[in-house]
Amino acid sequence: MSPRKMLTIAATIGLSTTAMAELAQIELDLADVFYWGSSVDAFDTENSSAGAENAGAKIISIEWTGLSLETYDNIGLPNFGSEAMLGLEATNESGDSEQIWFFPFPNANYQGTPANPIEQPEGEVYSFDLSSFELELDVNGSIAALVTNAWDDGAGAPAGKWLSGTVTVNYESVAIPAPGVLALLGLAGLSSASRRRRH
Repeated sequence: MSPRKMLTIAATIGLSTTAMAELAQIELDLADVFYWGSSVDAFDTENSSAGAENAGAKIISIEWTGLSLETYDNIGLPNFGSEAMLGLEATNESGDSEQIWFFPFPNANYQGTPANPIEQPEGEVYSFDLSSFELELDVNGSIAALVTNAWDDGAGAPAGKWLSGTVTVNYESVAIPAPGVLALLGLAGLSSASRRRRH
């Protein structure tokens, strides 16, 4: 085998082993989740991990769809939909935990009732770009999805209940081709180099 041909194989395999970033998702179910103004609570913790192999993966965005919310009147003054908050806890570039909060219904200055819940329009997806925040999945490849209420009515009771909704966290996964794929790519490079020499 000529030195030039050997260089072709080495270059092909070297390129193939380079980690290729692709978007992946953590999908969380918000249905039947109570929330309080007096505490911050995590929901759907069973599905909040992408696996330890994705530790340190960069978080790109968060989005939510199908949200439906009921708020409670505990003291004669109801909790409003505009006070309901969704949050995300992840690791920042310094390795510390950091929380980011969102108001999914910022204009809903009224109560959501069982007969008339506060709802996201069907088929609509709300999203927020987090790529500039330098947030990452933690050492376990996990995030924490959080709920709370901006106002504590002092009743010691839930401020409301999320009736439905899906929260999706998009992150950069690292995919490395399997060894068999690398071998095929190397052979393809060799075959291609041979064909070029014959013409």
